[in-house]
Amino acid sequence: MAGWVKSPPALLIIFVLSFLICPVSCPASKAVNASVWEPLIEHLIEDGEDEATIRSIFTRREVQFNPGVMPRKLSHKESKLDYSKFLRPERLSRASAFLDTHKELLIRIEGEYGVPKEIKVAILLVETDLGRYLGPDRAFNILASMAAATDIDRVKLWLPPELLKSTERERVEKKLKDKSQWAYEELRALLVYSEQNKIDPLEIKGSIFGAIGLCQFMPSNALRFGIDQDHDGKVDLFSKPDALASMANYIRNYGWKDNLSRNEQEAVILRYNYSRPYARTVLDVAERLSSSENK
Repeated sequence: MAGWVKSPPALLIIFVLSFLICPVSCPASKAVNASVWEPLIEHLIEDGEDEATIRSIFTRREVQFNPGVMPRKLSHKESKLDYSKFLRPERLSRASAFLDTHKELLIRIEGEYGVPKEIKVAILLVETDLGRYLGPDRAFNILASMAAATDIDRVKLWLPPELLKSTERERVEKKLKDKSQWAYEELRALLVYSEQNKIDPLEIKGSIFGAIGLCQFMPSNALRFGIDQDHDGKVDLFSKPDALASMANYIRNYGWKDNLSRNEQEAVILRYNYSRPYARTVLDVAERLSSSENK
């Protein structure tokens, strides 16, 4: 005890460290969360969400504001992603094995929706590496963080310098508000999806921009195109039957049919993800799988 009294610097260091490593349940952290979330909470309640339910969700310690999500959305360039990795032998081999393992399910869904099994497996490979990677964080936190980021000053510390130039600010502010409103609508859709399927909304993993499940649907698409393929009373996009059928339903809705040209097929896949490298990779993987199967 004597040593503590004689060493005030040590006390100061421990105090500072205890503040820095304060867990999310600390009063200071709760206060920061509350100030960030309150406008969003009020917006949700005004739009008809049950106040008790919404406030209960936002007071849970798992709910955390991530100021880096919106800057990532604003600066994201899909065309710069490396899609060539999905054509490497190891990935194609695993995709072929997946197709063989689940062939009966894939053929059954193909018969119902008219989307080739190779296309479905190719999308699943590119989207989540056949279910190996479903996202880094809770979809709720990702979408709520973007929905709450309505003010550029709230996230400017995480924005690339080029987006903060005076010549760019007006454009960036408009884009931020548009993306914030988009995320707000997706957050509401996530809440509906969770309620309909009796899922805790905070247990749903999401991509870096809030897409969910093996097929990486945004929540609004989960509501629109989700299929209960295994007839268990819920649309579970983390189960293969539901995810693959939902994916096929989506693709058919956007124009997939027999005897499309390569360009027409690409146009349909672009509705799934508006990136030409993505669409071309999906079709290339599907062709490789088809060729391998026919050998």
